[in-house]
Amino acid sequence: MNAKTQPHDLPEGACLTAKVPDRDQALLGDVVVNPYRLAPLTAIIRDGGRTLSAAHVRVLGRGERGVDIVYDVSDRSLWTYGGIPVFGLYPDHVNQVEVSYKLDGERIRERYEIYAPAVRLPVVAKQTAALPEVEPVKVAPGFEKRLYLFNHLLAEIPGGRAFKWNGLGGAAEWDSVGNNWIADSNGDVRWYLDIEQIHDSNHRDGLGGTMGFHQTRDGKLIWGQGQTYSKYDLLGRKVWQRNLPDKFADFSHEIRETVNGSYLLRVGTSDYRRPDGKRVRSIRDHIIEVNEAGDVLDFWDLNQILDPYRGELLETLGKAAIQLPDGVQRQDDRLANELAEGDLPFGDTPGIGTGRNWAHVNAIDYDADDDSIIVSARHQGVVKIGRDKQVKWILAAPQGWPARLQDKVLKPVGEGFEWSWTQHTAWLTGRGTLTVFDNGWGRDFGPTKLSGNYSRAVEYKVDEAKGTVEQLWQYGKERGDEWYSPITSVVAYRVDTDTQFIYSASVNYLTPEKLTTTVLNEVRRGSQEVAVELKVHSRQPGSVGYRALVIDLDKAF
Repeated sequence: MNAKTQPHDLPEGACLTAKVPDRDQALLGDVVVNPYRLAPLTAIIRDGGRTLSAAHVRVLGRGERGVDIVYDVSDRSLWTYGGIPVFGLYPDHVNQVEVSYKLDGERIRERYEIYAPAVRLPVVAKQTAALPEVEPVKVAPGFEKRLYLFNHLLAEIPGGRAFKWNGLGGAAEWDSVGNNWIADSNGDVRWYLDIEQIHDSNHRDGLGGTMGFHQTRDGKLIWGQGQTYSKYDLLGRKVWQRNLPDKFADFSHEIRETVNGSYLLRVGTSDYRRPDGKRVRSIRDHIIEVNEAGDVLDFWDLNQILDPYRGELLETLGKAAIQLPDGVQRQDDRLANELAEGDLPFGDTPGIGTGRNWAHVNAIDYDADDDSIIVSARHQGVVKIGRDKQVKWILAAPQGWPARLQDKVLKPVGEGFEWSWTQHTAWLTGRGTLTVFDNGWGRDFGPTKLSGNYSRAVEYKVDEAKGTVEQLWQYGKERGDEWYSPITSVVAYRVDTDTQFIYSASVNYLTPEKLTTTVLNEVRRGSQEVAVELKVHSRQPGSVGYRALVIDLDKAF
């Protein structure tokens, strides 16, 4: 790594040609690539024992269409890292990095040459590259500097073996290696998480797929993985990594920061006693709230709040769904239903009753206006629940809800309304509306089809006082099968660009002979105008997208 020190009056971003100084002439200290072993495309330019301030970084784009990554560095970050954090290096490339900072009142500008190694990730069968290929199809003016984090999962576990510890029948055996990386708007890899540093199929606390990535208000990343949940910064520095509280188990899908500084996590329970006396691990049906210290502040048991025996949609999702025996009718009394089950197996299998995957919660949001949560339960619908554990409304087809919840089902108003089916990410927009990714699997309780399907990003307006819902906007229906994602995916409103950010993350999932080619879009609010389209081409069997999100560097450093 070489440094070129320049006079303080050199224009920012100028072409620098000065002679590379000797090491003892350089103002700053060593350059350390991958300083925390988790993010190989990052570095720290050590401060050499000096006190810097007001730093600025520019990682120059590679080639004619390369994207410069530019950001300011707070004094707090300079103190935290002992130097200047560098984010966004190209892999297997000698990167040109310009930095400026104040030292003893003078503005100093330097250029560094920093090599970052090639992407190194676990190899699985028939793999042709370390990461999927991101192909830019359209990037409108104003979106050229976007950075997108992709969270993908692999079906195969390289070198893994079955690790069984959940004898009560839970989800610990659900295990997947994650591919988590950041690409710029040109499709180039600018960051990735070295999954082998945190994933291990042979140990309890290393199991699970990395899921639920969000960037918090302080610029850090949060995610969960099996029996742990974590917060790290973009350089890979650990803020905390914790085991789930002992009463709970089996994180996946969602961890969400609230405006109160707490975190909502989707989990199951480690030991649940049903009314019939059986003890099980419950599956994807609890939400817990924890504080920054990891203490449990509250939890929501959906087995008590909803109806674990509503199986209308489960019957459409394939033969794996476990139902009550033929001839046995579901009753309003939960104990009666449990006694009628007989010896139906427990575990992470779609099916009715506590101890099976009857809810499959995949997203949570928090509504600070009335201290409520909004839950996307894939096998049931979207539900708003108060702090008192009472249902405020249900956004789902009305069939099958028990008598005590029927009046909570919202009534559609307006034209062109459609329910969402096996949906993901029911999140508030901050504009008095709600966006949902309508996957469309099991639409209208119909059988699984390999063609003639569609998914949608949808914006709904709920009138809680009147108990009504109106569909304001949708995107994706007209694209049919080539945009259809039966599972996973995300839609989230972006206030900075007034766009709906959408990732249709599992295209071709139901046709295993094809690799997935997923689609990222930013669509201008209320329209069909596409500002961004990136296609993400899988290069290994079993790779499927879960979510993506926009990364904001302004709050990261």
